[in-house]
Amino acid sequence: MMRKKFLMIFVGGLLACCYSALAQRSDGKLVKGRLHTVIYQKNGTTAEGYLQNSFSIGGYPVSYSYHIPSAIDTVMRIKPDNKMMEKSLKYRVHDIDSMSTWLDELPEIKLTWEPKTVDFAFGGKEPAIEPHPSMLLLLYRGKHVKGYVAHHPGYGVKYLFLMGDMPYAKTFLVVGEKLSNRRRKTLLDTFYMYPGMEDYINSLSKDSIKDDPFCILKKLDELLSSDK
Repeated sequence: MMRKKFLMIFVGGLLACCYSALAQRSDGKLVKGRLHTVIYQKNGTTAEGYLQNSFSIGGYPVSYSYHIPSAIDTVMRIKPDNKMMEKSLKYRVHDIDSMSTWLDELPEIKLTWEPKTVDFAFGGKEPAIEPHPSMLLLLYRGKHVKGYVAHHPGYGVKYLFLMGDMPYAKTFLVVGEKLSNRRRKTLLDTFYMYPGMEDYINSLSKDSIKDDPFCILKKLDELLSSDK
């Protein structure tokens, strides 16, 4: 329940905070408002610190930012102690295998991030593929399908899915939206090649994806498992 609440806070954008309110790591105090981060690189080395990546909130002063990765970031920047004058260490997303993050005040809730190439366009539309891997938050891990969430300054906050034979993660929903007729059509266009998905998508109510957006991926996983 606690994990679900945290994820809802994340995708709802409530991790926004003011730079001046950030606590510094001194005298054993917790660092608040920054993600405690461990980066696992493809070469087997690791790095630990506090994530410095951020993006501004539209309509707010520049001092307000979300302190989480953006899909356009090509490097992850961390400070071992999150001190103001401390130099950030930079790690190319292309060289990262995965990343683990948590808030010091909620150490029991750890989140996993993976770098993937992404198509931010919906099914049936011209692809909008980023030219470099984007850091995606892993929220669903099925037998055949993975589900992610990512923020892109131009495309917004999207849910994505990826299977082993896909060259890139693909958008299937917008975070927080209801199942409109337009979105139902893009879902049908996205999953048209999987028998059983058309009937399932057409059976969903408008509010069905609000509490469990990954119900679509769970159904896909179920159908793929039954075919094996």
